[in-house]
Amino acid sequence: MRHLVTRGRLRACGVALAGLALMGLVALTALQPVAQDGRLGVDSFALARHLASPSVTTAASTPAAPAAPTPTAIATPTPLLPVPTPLPTAVPTPKPAPVVRAPAPPASTGTSSSGGDIEAIITAAAQAAGVAPSWLISTAECESGLNPNAYNRSGPYDGLFQFLPSTFAAHGGTNIWDPTQQAQIAATMFASGESGEWPVCSR
Repeated sequence: MRHLVTRGRLRACGVALAGLALMGLVALTALQPVAQDGRLGVDSFALARHLASPSVTTAASTPAAPAAPTPTAIATPTPLLPVPTPLPTAVPTPKPAPVVRAPAPPASTGTSSSGGDIEAIITAAAQAAGVAPSWLISTAECESGLNPNAYNRSGPYDGLFQFLPSTFAAHGGTNIWDPTQQAQIAATMFASGESGEWPVCSR
């Protein structure tokens, strides 16, 4: 019985070795070039086995290396243009208001300014208007010291009786430095009750 089992095993091994030898021959035959119409070809069986080999499969399954990222161009910032500094605005200098100067008294009126001559002029004007000559003379002496060229800048007040130019002109006067015109206008105003124009000196 033991010999039968051993013989069976040997036969099985022999069959297996024969099968392996046959497969090897088939494989060698498939790898040989096959002539087709005078041209050499490759057996499809051998090509299929080659493609199914682990090396080909490993190469096919290996993922391709990722492509290197394309560098992104960095935009160069545009330089800011300098803002022009506004020119200073010229502020006009205000012009000073013109100073209105009162007319200066003349150097000479052509009439003697002595006390006697001035008193005579005032007396003649007072008598013509019916006014006491002493009243007019004292008023003129208080106002100007009997000086026909007297000038007071505060009014301005001018002449023998220190008239305002507007008052003198309103009563017909044309030359405020003329003592005769001053005496005549003052006498007329005293006679008509306007002595209040000289509130201090006509008392």
